[in-house]
Amino acid sequence: MQTEIQDRKIGSLSKLSAYLHFMWAGVVRQSQTGGIVPSQRFLIDRMISPVPRDYRGRVIELGAGTGALTVRLAARCPKASILACDLNPNLARANRELVRRAGLDGRVEVAARSAESLLSEISRHSSEKPDFVISGIPLGYLSAEEVGALVEIIERALGRNGMYIQFQHSLLSRRIIRARFPRLHTTPVWLNFPPAVIYYARR
Repeated sequence: MQTEIQDRKIGSLSKLSAYLHFMWAGVVRQSQTGGIVPSQRFLIDRMISPVPRDYRGRVIELGAGTGALTVRLAARCPKASILACDLNPNLARANRELVRRAGLDGRVEVAARSAESLLSEISRHSSEKPDFVISGIPLGYLSAEEVGALVEIIERALGRNGMYIQFQHSLLSRRIIRARFPRLHTTPVWLNFPPAVIYYARR
């Protein structure tokens, strides 16, 4: 019942505002956002589906954008602690506002910082490593070396049996991800625009 109420709250928020924020960021800083249209519900639901509804641990979201996935995840998993980050301060601000309006402030933290700095801090200081790292970072705009470094730090930050979930619009980074996460499964999401591929990766 709580999830249904939360879903109705989220559905009543202004989607137009989030789209405008994302589209503007996509035009100005496309290498950070990777597109001009935020991920759609078909893709979001597939990305968060491995996280159990009664999960009580920590989830890290990288490249969180305006918060479309953030609030869906929080509604699906009301007992989880979620830390979302985005390098673009405008998108992080929009995400924070969406979280506030959805009444999720207590369980969701949104940070305007790089994934690398956040994950490095978690690796060094956190006693509770996350079981899930969910990423919307546009790997296609990064060099092979940058992708490798990011995947390595994600692997170090994850809990022992953790899962790394990443979406892309291609399979270009498959080999690099598999080098750190040999148990790798990919699935296409044709209903997203543009079509996407989700990587589900474990050690």
